[in-house]
Amino acid sequence: MIITAIILAPLAAFCLALGTHFQQYAVATMAPGPKRRATWITGLGLMGMVTVLNVIALGLGPVAIVQPIGAISLVFAALISRRFFGLALGAPLLISIGVTMFGIFAFVTTSAQFSHELVATQESVTWMLAILVALTVFGTLFAFSTAGHIPRVVMTGIIFGTVAAATHVLARTVVAGGLPGFDLLGARWWMVLAAVGLASAVGFWLVQTAYACGPAETVLAGLTVIDPIVAVVIGAAFFGEYTGLTPMAIGLLLAAAAGGIGGVWMLSQFHPRVLDAKTPHDRPSPTAAPAFNDSPVPSESSTHAMSSARTLTRKEQGTRS
Repeated sequence: MIITAIILAPLAAFCLALGTHFQQYAVATMAPGPKRRATWITGLGLMGMVTVLNVIALGLGPVAIVQPIGAISLVFAALISRRFFGLALGAPLLISIGVTMFGIFAFVTTSAQFSHELVATQESVTWMLAILVALTVFGTLFAFSTAGHIPRVVMTGIIFGTVAAATHVLARTVVAGGLPGFDLLGARWWMVLAAVGLASAVGFWLVQTAYACGPAETVLAGLTVIDPIVAVVIGAAFFGEYTGLTPMAIGLLLAAAAGGIGGVWMLSQFHPRVLDAKTPHDRPSPTAAPAFNDSPVPSESSTHAMSSARTLTRKEQGTRS
């Protein structure tokens, strides 16, 4: 089952990279119209495929193995941007992607060594439900805020990491014992399922706002780093998936998480689109020749210059005479 999950996860990562580019291109670049709507819907279909593949993978394997494989989507995204959008894969971008992927794979390698079967109790399921509801409310308010690109990516990663942990719990419950009934624990299971749907919708909405104000690679990097970290923390804190973590392992996890987050920061600073946006293209250089005004109506400055030239000419003629 774990091998099947590992096979499905890269396929989901490819769909994630492709769907992200479709939606980011539609939201941030295309003019409103049928073509934009079709592009956006195509991305939505790919995101739906990502959800299906991730749910199956999370039902078959540990979240600490399945979720971090999504970091491969960064490589897919860079190749897609290079092939279809002319993105230059310079050293800063490649180093940023490499640092991000190294951090996240170091995190999964360490956490997977301590992975155990989860234990879902009434208390842990209740806590999960409360966290999902709180994130749904807070994420909705956050979407309407004036927060920038990176804060939106971070918030989306927290939401989707919690959704991934809850989905893993729900899927493992079904794999182990089938669909729950409608007793006390079963009713909470169904409530968590509904909360997962609402939180996913809010996270999906929030990520659209992130697409509109930043590059797709930064969104993917934030999601693939923050998502598994949050999922592992929830699994360890509420469901006993990572019992027996040693102080050295905790230190390695913190270092790996810091490395992944550092890679995301590097992407947000050195991505070619970000650097291009910071470059003043319209400002003439000090040595540049003055631009000609092609307008048929003289501007105020040009009229003043011509008047000064006529006055100077009259003075010169008077001096000669």
